[in-house]
Amino acid sequence: MATANNMCCGICEARHMSNAATFWCSECDEGLCMECHAHHSISKSSRHHEAISIESYNKLPTTITKILTYCHEHDMKYTNYCPHHEKLCCPACIYVDHKSCTDIQLLQHVLKTAKTSALIDSIEMSIEDIKSNIKDIIEDRRRNITAIHDQRQTYQHKIIQIRNKVNSYLDTLEETMLKDIDAAENKANTEIERLVAKLSEKTHVANNLVQKVSAIKKYASDLQSFIGSKSIESEVEAEETYLNSLTKDGSFNQIRLKLDIDTKLLNIESTIESFGKVTSETESPIVVLKKRKNKQAQIVSAVPHIVPKSFDELTLSQISKFTVQVKKRQQPNELRGITVLPDGKIILADSGRSKLFIVDNNGRLDKFISCRTAGTGPFNVTVIKDHEVAISTSSGIQIIDINLGTVLESIKTDGDCGGVAHNNGTLICCVKSKGIQCIQILNKTISTLVEYHDNIDQVGISVFGNKVYLTSYCYPAVNCYTLEGKHLWEFEDFVLVKPTGIAVDNNSNVYIASFCYHSIIVLSSDGKKFKNILTRKDGLYQPRALHFDETNSTLLVANKENLICMYHVH
Repeated sequence: MATANNMCCGICEARHMSNAATFWCSECDEGLCMECHAHHSISKSSRHHEAISIESYNKLPTTITKILTYCHEHDMKYTNYCPHHEKLCCPACIYVDHKSCTDIQLLQHVLKTAKTSALIDSIEMSIEDIKSNIKDIIEDRRRNITAIHDQRQTYQHKIIQIRNKVNSYLDTLEETMLKDIDAAENKANTEIERLVAKLSEKTHVANNLVQKVSAIKKYASDLQSFIGSKSIESEVEAEETYLNSLTKDGSFNQIRLKLDIDTKLLNIESTIESFGKVTSETESPIVVLKKRKNKQAQIVSAVPHIVPKSFDELTLSQISKFTVQVKKRQQPNELRGITVLPDGKIILADSGRSKLFIVDNNGRLDKFISCRTAGTGPFNVTVIKDHEVAISTSSGIQIIDINLGTVLESIKTDGDCGGVAHNNGTLICCVKSKGIQCIQILNKTISTLVEYHDNIDQVGISVFGNKVYLTSYCYPAVNCYTLEGKHLWEFEDFVLVKPTGIAVDNNSNVYIASFCYHSIIVLSSDGKKFKNILTRKDGLYQPRALHFDETNSTLLVANKENLICMYHVH
């Protein structure tokens, strides 16, 4: 079989001639010059052979050109095909290896549909799938690298926080210890100085006695000397007795300061060997496997086709991104709330422009409603029924007819109203310095579900089933309560720097917008597990409001400045 580009004609070569081949016959397995090809195409034995140009032949992969058209074991031409063994057969093969095979087919019949069979289409489809899946896997792995980097940054920040906390605690211990040392020193100094002062007085007494003795010796008579000496002797004994008493009561003892360092600090190297332990663990993959056909290997798809059964399998796939399509000067500039109407339209609450924007899921504007009569706001929005929504403002709650664009009810609260949610005829809202309050729409009565007296902004609230979920812009935490006000759990972690919007899906997984980290965190239904499910790499920038559409299992994310992202929750 020829392999060179400038091959010779096989027939001419057998006649000891060297004419260049311009055609190739795979059945004859040889090249043909123009003249020989003309005879080849009309010869009875070869007129049905499909000869191709040498240029086309040279474009075939080597693996194809090396395919033999004859049986290398019996040196005979293949004439049949055995579907049972999936093998080409020469007459000898049939006699030797396929005696019992009853469905042997003529090769020429099989080859008639070789290029038009479903197998070629299936192979092409599979190749395209492989290319697509490789691309998806590479993207998934790169997202994994990004997630690892985000985790690394998160943990580095956590280590610094712990270090600062330890430093602060040690500084407090050090300050206390130094104060104790100062107090001990001052006490010892005071005792010694008191004794020194008293002894200084005794020095004057001794000097006076010396003067008396000197005067007696110089000027006193014998009688005066005798009587005076006895008097002075008594005074001397009194002073000696005093000094002896100082010896007995320990006044002469050396005072030494002693410092006993806690052994836990002295042996800190052996007690605390590290900040912690860094490990890596695997979670269920985002990509899943499916079968294109029974006889093919499983192929990877980047879009899950099964509903996850656990929190670890939870994934999001992006549906769309859009901005509100209005004039630039009218575009929202501080989105704080988002929800979906029963007809599928989206309502956006813009506190910067004091408007409600109603758009379709491509961002095309249906209408906008001015809310300037509501004071500062709107901060959030929730659907009551088909054409009625409630918005939260600095002065309370307003119920608006979105068809007419008018305020139906105004309900004043005793503080700024942040997050608001509707649940069976009751508006549940966050009121500054008051807590979580319930407002009955029918009679406008207000009751407090959970008290919060801190002057903080509780900006995010969501109700699902019989539970209320709450975020506060000032604290990196999420709290869960029953509708009776019982506290069920709290999740607190610095990954929630300035948490804002909150939403709950059909499986009670909780999504929180981390405003400063430009990310969306998802918590398990018990608040014990979490993961970063969307980050700035996914296009988020200062996410502010969330809404989960239960009908379509869709999570909507409103970033602060007019970017809305929609994700399907798997």
